[in-house]
Amino acid sequence: MILISGITGRVGRPAARHLLSLGARVRGFTRDISQAKDLLEIGVEIQQMEHENTDFSSSLKGVKTLILVTGNNPNQTIQEVSISRQASELGVEKIVKISSLECGPNAISAFPRAHYEIEQAIDQLPISCQYLKPNFFMQNLFIFSNSIRKANTFSLPFTDTKTAIVDSNDIGIAAAEVAVRDNLDRCSYNLNGRELLTFYEVARELSNSLGREIKYNSISIEEFENDLSASIPSEWYVKAVVDLFSEIAGGSLEDASSDLKDILGREPTSIGDFVDSNRKAF
Repeated sequence: MILISGITGRVGRPAARHLLSLGARVRGFTRDISQAKDLLEIGVEIQQMEHENTDFSSSLKGVKTLILVTGNNPNQTIQEVSISRQASELGVEKIVKISSLECGPNAISAFPRAHYEIEQAIDQLPISCQYLKPNFFMQNLFIFSNSIRKANTFSLPFTDTKTAIVDSNDIGIAAAEVAVRDNLDRCSYNLNGRELLTFYEVARELSNSLGREIKYNSISIEEFENDLSASIPSEWYVKAVVDLFSEIAGGSLEDASSDLKDILGREPTSIGDFVDSNRKAF
């Protein structure tokens, strides 16, 4: 049995589907059962779980591997450390932790700082663990789908910042592959898309795929914060995202590792393929 902590998310859902295709038994948590109907229909065992929960003992029974992928929230560190410790105590053999490239002792944003604290706690446990650290998700472009669809433009607080933009479905598949393999010789993998691109170059790729010109506008971090504040009520979340994007603007995602290609055994999904799969959104 493989347990996925956030099974209805952008990484958890494709991980579950790929694991089932490999013949694995899969269990997962979600806050909203209605979001998991498709997974229930194909044989995933779903349990409802709130962010505040810290007792996972019953859910961990019979679990061999834990894929730890929790949505960003103020309780993330407490929750992920709790389930990791209980997993170790109850005989789970391996944790596959979805972390971030930005995590480290000097991280500013609450998101990568939480990942770093969780990694430090897991390192103290007598359990095997692999940390998967993805780059900027292509799915983040959905935030700007209306702007791209109606005005052929999107805006972010980056100038010539480069990221190896990656499809979260590839990350889910990679997590599933790592979960079932026992021949891994490293504990940390940087998961990137095909190439390092500025967002001006991402706009060019979108233009080529959509057959019309898409423009990218580089805005100030202050403008970005104002836009976020107008649509997101949580001050904690807005600050965390603004801090994170400030770190990205400073080059925190300029990584060209081929780890994802090596795990998948193929090239990561291109922007063109991503657009083709989601053409209605753009």
